[in-house]
Amino acid sequence: MRNVIPAATILTLVFAAGCATKRYVREQVDPVRQRTEELARKNEEAMAQIAALEEKTSRGISRAEERAMGAEHLAKQAGQSADQARQSAERAAQTAESARTLAEQNRSRLSDLALYLENAEKFRLLEQETVLFGFNRSALTPEARARLDALATKLAAQERYVVEVAGYADPTGPQDYNVVLSQKRADAVVRYLVSRQIPLRRIHRVGLGESEASGGPEARRAARRVEIRVFVPEATLPAAKTRTETAENRLN
Repeated sequence: MRNVIPAATILTLVFAAGCATKRYVREQVDPVRQRTEELARKNEEAMAQIAALEEKTSRGISRAEERAMGAEHLAKQAGQSADQARQSAERAAQTAESARTLAEQNRSRLSDLALYLENAEKFRLLEQETVLFGFNRSALTPEARARLDALATKLAAQERYVVEVAGYADPTGPQDYNVVLSQKRADAVVRYLVSRQIPLRRIHRVGLGESEASGGPEARRAARRVEIRVFVPEATLPAAKTRTETAENRLN
């Protein structure tokens, strides 16, 4: 006769086995779940840290880029300022050089002017001519006019000169009469020179009267004369400019 296990016992065993299984499962699963949850939490924290780091890094990069752009802008401005300073320095150097050159030129001109003023009253003989007159005459002969024409042509090329005109007479006749006659002869020469465009202000005229005429008729003929002498300054007048030249108006 087989032994029969009551149903209640079977149920009790099954229930007990089920409880044991659940407890085993819990004992095995719970630690895994806890570990998983811990890993998930740490992963979230890591992700949050990464996101914060990325944001911080992004901000740092942006600030660095801004600083780099600012530095580039400042460098560009500094470069422009340096170029402007260099150009200003070059202009200043050119101005200084122009001023130095002009000062040297002015010193040279002043030196030339001082030399001219020092020698302004010193003249040298440039040309001389003698024209003869007939006895008791003060009219110019054709030969005398030809000589005066040649002299006037030479004077046309001169800028500064003075002309001395001295009249003479031979010893024949009264002395007072001869003085007047010598003046008339000098006046005749002056009038002719003025007619040939010689300025009257440049001519100095004098009648000196009798001239020594020892030696016969030829000597007396030579005494009836007018002597013309042309003098020019020993120093040359420095060339004048049409306007005053300074360092400022030269550069402008």
